[in-house]
Amino acid sequence: MKKIVLAFAFVFLTAWGFSQEEEIMIINPGRETFVHFPSQVLGNQYTLTVFLPEKAVPLSKQYPVIYLLGAGPQQALDAQRFLEKNKVLVVGINFKESDYQDQDKIVEFVSRELIPYIDTNYLTLTDPSRRILAAHGEQASLTALELFAKPNLFGGLALASSGNAIEKFVMPLSGTPRIFVTGNQTELALAQQKLEKAGLVYGSGFALNYASAGEDLFAGLDWEYLAADSQAVSLDRLTASTDKRVLVLNGEDKISLFVTAFLKNGRSFVYVPVSLRMSPPYLVWNPMQGVLSGLPGAEPGKVKIRGGVDKKEFYVKIKLKK
Repeated sequence: MKKIVLAFAFVFLTAWGFSQEEEIMIINPGRETFVHFPSQVLGNQYTLTVFLPEKAVPLSKQYPVIYLLGAGPQQALDAQRFLEKNKVLVVGINFKESDYQDQDKIVEFVSRELIPYIDTNYLTLTDPSRRILAAHGEQASLTALELFAKPNLFGGLALASSGNAIEKFVMPLSGTPRIFVTGNQTELALAQQKLEKAGLVYGSGFALNYASAGEDLFAGLDWEYLAADSQAVSLDRLTASTDKRVLVLNGEDKISLFVTAFLKNGRSFVYVPVSLRMSPPYLVWNPMQGVLSGLPGAEPGKVKIRGGVDKKEFYVKIKLKK
């Protein structure tokens, strides 16, 4: 009987010990994890992970901060690789896609509780221009856009696989934003259209790049672009290419058009023209698919295609044949 009682006591104490451990801070080299992080707005159901640019705290100097919606301890290896190249502090809250139903509460939590907590307990550069917000997925991106629209919070925004989030969001944005969007052709086309319409200039205001939906949370975070001086990332030139040079006028043939934007500092990204100028006007441009197709009644010959923005132009020629 004593053995049974002792065994029960051991199981109980072990379970109690694990439950207690979940409430405390878990310290690992290069990160600190707070399980059941307390919040008056959200309660204590979320985990806060602070990925450090140094091996441990206290930090030796002030760092810029990236707030990454959805990140948690399971992204530790991805975070470590990111921090080896970028000396920043990364703050992640383990939100899931379903959590963004409480968008207003998340916005209030980040702006009123999380940012003050991080700036109080870590050596951070507190100027909003040195604070970046990042999100992955449509609902997370919508929440991030709402946060980014608040004045004096963030200087840059990174959206990965954002779906229709930018299309749904009501502009304008405050201040002088810098936005980096990664995703598929349709997501990038939507972003270019909406951001240009909002008055943002490619390069100094926003940039785009292809990425798959399955990439890790840090893949869409280009810190060098987001933190660069506006002059360094202003648009320098555009170039274009196609996957083939001849389009057959049979009503089904298509040609993919790829446009590359080169910035002043030599970085290159994806550019999705909202519209194109064609002479003769025998082709139709579909930016959502990134393809050109022939108009009914088009005649064989060569079509010159032009496009661009802010006096930066490109052109390509395509031959049409029956």
